[in-house]
Amino acid sequence: MMRAGVAAIAAGATAGALDAGGLGWLGWSLAGLGLVVVLYGVARRAERRASLRTLEGLRGLPPGAFEERVAQWLRRAGWKVEVVGRPGDGGVDLVARKGRAVAAVQCKRLAAGGTVGAGVVRELYGAAVAAGATAAVLVTTGRVSQAARQWAAERDGEPKLVLLDGEAAAAAARAGRLRL
Repeated sequence: MMRAGVAAIAAGATAGALDAGGLGWLGWSLAGLGLVVVLYGVARRAERRASLRTLEGLRGLPPGAFEERVAQWLRRAGWKVEVVGRPGDGGVDLVARKGRAVAAVQCKRLAAGGTVGAGVVRELYGAAVAAGATAAVLVTTGRVSQAARQWAAERDGEPKLVLLDGEAAAAAARAGRLRL
């Protein structure tokens, strides 16, 4: 759409400048229309970027796009990230490395009112142990159940267990990075 707008501006300005057959007004009109198309595209992209800094914007992403967004936040915080999530991924969507630290990350994009239970946290923790990770990280747009928080609180040592709910995800979105 942007390319069409730029092409219309160029064609219209050329036709308007040449004023072939007294139709310069038509060329300038076409250039103006192209400018409107370009500005509309710029505004839409800015609106989309702004919405991705809100919890509702994150909830509107497809699950894979949410995983990629979390990977971007980690990369901006200096982590090297590999996206490994797929159906049957064993509870790990991302593997992030920074120095000697290795984080196994599970991303759960949930609708408002969605809750991550203790079973998901146990699966993530087990996958992190099996992978030799130093941290198991859950990032969700929903809530983390009390049972999951209680189970996590009972873990001591490595891997460190980090549970980030929707509010923490929204804060990471606003900051553009995720600090672990």
